[in-house]
Amino acid sequence: MKDLMGKVAVVTGAGSGIGKAIAHAAADHGMSVAVADINIANAQLVVDELYAKGVDAIAVDVDVSDIESVRRLRDAAISHFGAVHLLCNNAGVWVGAHMAEADIRDWRYLIDVNLYGVINGVNVFLPDMIAQGTGHIVNTSSMGGLVSGPPEGLYCTTKFAIVGLSESLLLESVESGVGVSVLCPGLVNTNLITSSSALRPSNLSHDKAHKVAAPDVKSGLSPEEIGRRVLDAVLDEEFYIIPHSDFREILMMRHQGIIDAFDRQVARYE
Repeated sequence: MKDLMGKVAVVTGAGSGIGKAIAHAAADHGMSVAVADINIANAQLVVDELYAKGVDAIAVDVDVSDIESVRRLRDAAISHFGAVHLLCNNAGVWVGAHMAEADIRDWRYLIDVNLYGVINGVNVFLPDMIAQGTGHIVNTSSMGGLVSGPPEGLYCTTKFAIVGLSESLLLESVESGVGVSVLCPGLVNTNLITSSSALRPSNLSHDKAHKVAAPDVKSGLSPEEIGRRVLDAVLDEEFYIIPHSDFREILMMRHQGIIDAFDRQVARYE
């Protein structure tokens, strides 16, 4: 979208971290914002900050793993604003575990929030965007959705799936007027690690101890920088949003490895 002034953004996971920064960046571009989060108190604090800027905003309690909750989010946004032009499927969680020691509840927690959170958002909001002939969807993946590595296998599984979903959505949406971007950051200085534990539902919790150290997110980029880059990408209609320049060599090595394997097998069998 080339003009965001007066448009409406819905951002999930917007009570803190990257989502909060995206909400503020959207507001700085003249957008109204539905601040959606499973922690409604945090969402309301962000809305209060936006109010102080003179921005029209609402706080909405949402569990992105529940499609009925996401439908209520859409209904609240449409009822208040009349339309939604930008959807940021940003809510996400982290679990660090080697696959051999992971509990199936670790897998389900990550898939429910990280992957189904995006699936539900696309399923609920995309038809309305197509009907109105304009819109943009940003799905938050990770550098772990482009390059895998231990002990991030569970997390990477969900983030690779988001990249694949987003690439397919981009191809399907060419004629619809709906733009698509996928955000693939490295470390960002947020509360992702602590909030992932605190918000984990009891039916997906367990007492097993994983022998994995959490990443040092304090050394990461600021969420405000990520938020600015997301809105720049929406305006520029950029698909891949890759804020961390130090991953270039790793990405090249991964893709060169794929090409090398392709060439070896072509040479052997054809």
